[in-house]
Amino acid sequence: MRLWLQVVGLVLLTGATTRVAIACCFGDIVEWRSYRLGAALVRGIGRRRPGAQVVPLHRPIEQVGADLNRLHAAFHRGGMRFAKYEGCRQAYDRVLAEAADMAGVAHLLGVLTPGSELDHERARVELLLRHHGLLPPYAA
Repeated sequence: MRLWLQVVGLVLLTGATTRVAIACCFGDIVEWRSYRLGAALVRGIGRRRPGAQVVPLHRPIEQVGADLNRLHAAFHRGGMRFAKYEGCRQAYDRVLAEAADMAGVAHLLGVLTPGSELDHERARVELLLRHHGLLPPYAA
């Protein structure tokens, strides 16, 4: 039995030595490395890889609601210069559109140009968001 193991070991050693000698003589180092790469891939199949990091698609609804309330109060306050009013209007329309998208309300806030149509669309979206609870009810 011991002689049999020695013969098998000698055959394996001879095979490996022959493979290395052929690779060195004929320049098949690339093939040898690809063999090693394949063996490494086979060993790595069972290993667990870390999962992909989950990235949210939008901001949390609480943060959007807080921004909406803050900008709603600033937008409906009077006595602003035009530049400040326009900046506040644009920010309010963006947050209003974001909240409408989250609530599933169809809107045209990003499509309409400033004017009476946009004002009516803004009022319609505000009313729908009040029904969804994202804006406070009208004061009595």
